[in-house]
Amino acid sequence: MLIISDEDIEKHVSMREAIDIVEKAFREYAKGFVKMPPRSTIMLERFGGSLSLMPSYLEESGALATKIISIYPKNRKRGYPTTAAWIVVNDPETGVMEALMDATYLTALRTGAVTGVASRCLAPRSPKIAAVVGCGVQGRMQAWAMAEVFNLEKINAFDISRERIECFARELEGTLGIDIHISENCEEAVENADIIATATTSKTPVVRRNWLSKDVHINAIGSFYPDHRELDSEIIKDAKVVVDSREAVLDEAGDLLIPIREGKITRDHIYAELGEILLGIKKGRTNGDKLTVFKSVGLAIQDSSVAKMVIDKMRKR
Repeated sequence: MLIISDEDIEKHVSMREAIDIVEKAFREYAKGFVKMPPRSTIMLERFGGSLSLMPSYLEESGALATKIISIYPKNRKRGYPTTAAWIVVNDPETGVMEALMDATYLTALRTGAVTGVASRCLAPRSPKIAAVVGCGVQGRMQAWAMAEVFNLEKINAFDISRERIECFARELEGTLGIDIHISENCEEAVENADIIATATTSKTPVVRRNWLSKDVHINAIGSFYPDHRELDSEIIKDAKVVVDSREAVLDEAGDLLIPIREGKITRDHIYAELGEILLGIKKGRTNGDKLTVFKSVGLAIQDSSVAKMVIDKMRKR
């Protein structure tokens, strides 16, 4: 059995590889070759956190894994990661455990990767300015993914913590070779952006419709609780909305559930799942599209597919 650390994964798996393997997983999902029960979550109100169990099996890829992930927003003040995760990988033929791996870095990587996949389908042509709202670990991955798939000239960054924004700018200007602009507020960060990524744990909207430029794509990946959202209802109402999974977002995503409860949209407002676009069942961005939104709550297939790739690479080495 392999014991694999976050450091092993960071050393051996690139964002480009993660984007490609996650795209393959979503194609497989859209073709119906995936077994993935809904995420099971225990809310621990006493401690302000949650623990989720995320199993999945990709039949074509032969990837069988289960992720345990904890999300504790108050951990930032305690000096611990807000999100921590672990993955058990099993041999689908025998059920024997093949690997136990840290998955905190993997979770951030695969979440950035799905933004890369969705952005290729939905962003305006040749975007030059990106915005990242929420400059923690996941914000860095969002920036990395967008820079991987587009020739960006500038990334506007905003976070409620000035320290996190400055750390974000120092780290990414060197690694990505892109100008990082520290924005004074969220409106300044997004107002001229061609593509936006929100990576916060906010309960209330951090981006509003009247702040946005005419043609823009938003990747909303931060919140996945029914009472949390990052985008206001007007954004969702006006947008072509693509999701990772209809079932998952209609169970967990406040960005859609709250506008539905308000009567601003219905469940039919969801245009497509990402896999449907990848298979050509539905079109991505077209000439008439102005505002597009990709809403992701995170699927277990992202974890299982990347975990399988990690094991294959480690064994070859």
